[in-house]
Amino acid sequence: MARGGNVHFVRSTSALSGDVLAVAGKPLWRDCETTFARIDELCGDNASRLFAEPNAKEQEGGRLAVAWFSSFDDEPKRLGELDRGKRARIESNLAARIEALRPALADQGIGETVAAMLNVADEASIVAVGENAVLTNWGILPEEARSSRAAFVRHTEKTIGPYLPTGMSPRVPGQPWAAVGGFATAGLSPPRRVIVPEPTAASAQEAQPAASARHRQAWLWPIAALSLVFAASLIYAAWPGNLVYPVALPPRTAAPPVNSDEVNRIIEERIAKMNTELTKTGCETDSSILGPLLDDGSGGPAAPAPAEGPTQ
Repeated sequence: MARGGNVHFVRSTSALSGDVLAVAGKPLWRDCETTFARIDELCGDNASRLFAEPNAKEQEGGRLAVAWFSSFDDEPKRLGELDRGKRARIESNLAARIEALRPALADQGIGETVAAMLNVADEASIVAVGENAVLTNWGILPEEARSSRAAFVRHTEKTIGPYLPTGMSPRVPGQPWAAVGGFATAGLSPPRRVIVPEPTAASAQEAQPAASARHRQAWLWPIAALSLVFAASLIYAAWPGNLVYPVALPPRTAAPPVNSDEVNRIIEERIAKMNTELTKTGCETDSSILGPLLDDGSGGPAAPAPAEGPTQ
């Protein structure tokens, strides 16, 4: 039964009875009210509220059906369901609540028990109830995680390890294994959790002009590049000796000037000669003024037709 105050249902889970850790043969969930009271006595009131209280019922095959109850009255959510801001607050709350358990971990009577309680079955065992971190499925360690020290450290790394303060570690009863800070014993480095703050209205307004300026600069770059290429081409073309043709073109010869007076004189002489020849008879005419003789087919110039004598 849930102790006084732990009356708000958180979630239901199932587990193998063999996975529930035991100290000196006593399962951690048995008579856990006494352990909670001792934690509050050593670490301050409500320090034990980090651990939800289990109400387990045995089922076939060695399985347990477990209902978890807490003193916090709010809607429980897994870490993956939270926004970045709230998740950061819950993770800080979880680390602070684990830090508060140092006196109990150092206690000779319950130190080993509390160290074993810091083991959780998986990352989903860590839930947020309002603004408070609560552990469910605590004190459970799968068989694989109990098989070796390396397996134990890997399991811790994926579950409670990232939230452990320096020098604190869950423990496996009867084993000297430890994962101080989650990873130090294994020589590993904890994953760096980068929490990005939620953007404010002021930062959003500042980001808009910056984005517009970057957009304008993006348009200017292609224009500037093309201008630079064009200018370089002009400089190259204008530089002496760059444009050399393999074969020089011959110079163009200018036509000799025409003496129009001489041409007119020659034409007038030919016209006068033609008029003179036209006054002569056909036999006396100089045929050269009419151009070259026609070929009569004999291979030579055609002979002039003989003049007919007077008819008798």
